[in-house]
Amino acid sequence: MTSLRPIITPANAARLSRVRQLGPVRVSFSSGQRLGFDSQGAVLVAKDSRRARLRWWDLRTVSDHPVMDTELPLLGAPAVAVGELVVCVGAPEQSPSGLWRPSLKALSARDGSLQRQEFLPHAVTSLCASRDGSYLLAVMDEGEGLLWDVRAWRPVRELPWPEGEFSVTACALSADGRFAAAAATLWNDDQRGVLWLWEVASGGQPWTMPIDASTAWSVSFHPREPLLVVGGPTQNVAVVHAEERRLVRTIPGFYGYAYNLDFHPEGHLLAAAHDGPGFALHHFDTGEVLFRASDDNDLQSSDAVFSPDGRFVAWGQGDGTVGLWAVAD
Repeated sequence: MTSLRPIITPANAARLSRVRQLGPVRVSFSSGQRLGFDSQGAVLVAKDSRRARLRWWDLRTVSDHPVMDTELPLLGAPAVAVGELVVCVGAPEQSPSGLWRPSLKALSARDGSLQRQEFLPHAVTSLCASRDGSYLLAVMDEGEGLLWDVRAWRPVRELPWPEGEFSVTACALSADGRFAAAAATLWNDDQRGVLWLWEVASGGQPWTMPIDASTAWSVSFHPREPLLVVGGPTQNVAVVHAEERRLVRTIPGFYGYAYNLDFHPEGHLLAAAHDGPGFALHHFDTGEVLFRASDDNDLQSSDAVFSPDGRFVAWGQGDGTVGLWAVAD
């Protein structure tokens, strides 16, 4: 992936065009794709939202064919690329203790070989990485999140969940490593979406903020300020101040809703993948839509994410490919 492309800014975002299509095309694809770059922008990983298909591409080459394209016994959590590893969550299998447990699996980004594995006490519903790839947050469906040190390959601490019936859709770690967040849905008589925010060092119970929607789908930290955004099946995205524990404002204009949210590394743009066949780039300060694209395939919803250098947007397309978008020459 060439670095000669201009950095995407509010001034040139309207000139985005698709510059690569990472394949292959997949027939009758309708699952949607969860995407992620590694911290250097060298590897792009894609995992089917509802299936066990896992693929990744080495963007340092000119080939649009994946390094690995395989189906593994995996859970529904996303996969993440960290350094020379692709980390995913394996379906339950027999652990050394004799119990059936899911596992955190680290595969070689070069050839897909298993490098490390750790069995976990509960199923994992979401997985995210810090911007520098040093830490993972694994959201387990039985009362806790697990902060994981990738280099040492060991747990750092558990982050407790509040009591009650809930499901967690997405998680995020702040750029400075101070905060962790999760977008969740409380299942009770008055179903509603909530944001949970932890100060990682304390490891205590999270601060809870309800959002004005029946569920929360997405959460993302600003790369340079103590802010985060939360989206769901509503046309507004909530902006929250992490240090002050308060709602700062809401950004209108997310007409396709916000299935996933991702900040440009400079913080001035917000990518929003729709609940359906498209994505848009918004000016973070004003909410103005600067660019919008769609392939008219309404059978899937896929992530839209910025590359770490801010020159590309990757978006999962309805034919199972991944498009790379950049400012046109």
